[in-house]
Amino acid sequence: MQRVLEFFRSIGPAIIVAAVVCGPGSMLLSSKTGAIYGYQMVWVLLIAAALMWSMVVLSARLGVVHEHTLLQELANRLGRPVAATVGLFLFLVVAGFQVSNNVAILAALDPFLEREGATESVLAAKPWAKIAVLIFLNLFVIGVIYRFGNLYKPVERLLKGIVLLVVASFAINLFLAGPSLGGILRGMLPSPPEGGYGAFFSSPTGNANVTVLQALIATTFSVAGAFFQSYSVRAKGWGLADAKKGMIDSLVGICVLGGVSLILMSTAAAALHGKVDPGKLDSVSAIARQFEPLFGHWAKLVFGVGIFAGGFGAFMVNALIGGNMLADGFGKGSTMNDRGTKHATVLALAIGLVIAAISILRNVKAVYAITIAQASTVLGLPALALALLYLATRPELRGERRVPRWMIVMSSIGLVLTILLTVRTVMRLVEQFSQPG
Repeated sequence: MQRVLEFFRSIGPAIIVAAVVCGPGSMLLSSKTGAIYGYQMVWVLLIAAALMWSMVVLSARLGVVHEHTLLQELANRLGRPVAATVGLFLFLVVAGFQVSNNVAILAALDPFLEREGATESVLAAKPWAKIAVLIFLNLFVIGVIYRFGNLYKPVERLLKGIVLLVVASFAINLFLAGPSLGGILRGMLPSPPEGGYGAFFSSPTGNANVTVLQALIATTFSVAGAFFQSYSVRAKGWGLADAKKGMIDSLVGICVLGGVSLILMSTAAAALHGKVDPGKLDSVSAIARQFEPLFGHWAKLVFGVGIFAGGFGAFMVNALIGGNMLADGFGKGSTMNDRGTKHATVLALAIGLVIAAISILRNVKAVYAITIAQASTVLGLPALALALLYLATRPELRGERRVPRWMIVMSSIGLVLTILLTVRTVMRLVEQFSQPG
């Protein structure tokens, strides 16, 4: 038991990555994929998780083999403007997703605020009440940021607790759903979606189901989250002697990420596939409501606890990542504890809150917030993947500091995937905005 506790205390950096990646959007897409395809697309999730692990473990190694942070290394080698540009790109990714995180965390509260016999929550018809909730949550995060001098330790402890709560909540619903182990195992064998493998390369707006699948890949394989892993291992105090520990930590974190997604996909496959119109599953609260007639009111609330916990973890850490990257890119702070990082984090929170509040007051659908996130991703993620590979292939990294070739090969495959997803995102945005009306 003592060894288990020591192991649990030793991990942490990759748990932060898992917490930010496994937010409400990822949870929604995992459930929706299970509702659409059943267990058929488990293999897609496994491939995305494997590529994510390779990028996370590469970032962790770069965090201990280089003398400075990644953006400081870029500034020293390529100039401050390059580092500032990469930091700004990542900040834009974060700010875009922070908008959708604000919207999603309200949806996560719906199961707890629904009136008996009503189809919407107490907040649904009260926009100012929604904004008040968001202001409170943002102020709470700001208070936490400025309250602690050493921010990494309390954040790591909080997220470990959140991850345990998320896994426990979703595992209960998985048990109630009674998934097919054989179905899960068969789903690990590659099989094409409707339209064959060519459907992955068809028009981005032509097949809504395949678009959901591609979005699942994009949310599971998060280069922005992987990039931050190098900063987390430095904050943990790890050095070159801890490189092996970094690999294990990365594996644990990605197993948590992939495991939560697999639990959600399997639960939806067992309980919703072929029984519910996937088109109606447009929010995490809509999925929670589908479980009520199947498992009872309390099961919906248990699912809601997991959604809210995961959403709040992503809500807080996403902004911290953006603040840290923006500050470091401009040379104003390289750790969570620097005032430049904290000020930039508040800026990310403010942008997300203001745009979300405007969309609520104008009754704008959440799809516009998601569009902002997609547009910023187009600018940022390939640049981040290229930066990781550039720093991994520096000639002075020799001997024990050398980056293993397999990490570079797998991360290069990840870069290609990132570029393909970016191209498809651009195509989808162009098609959406070129449609009349």
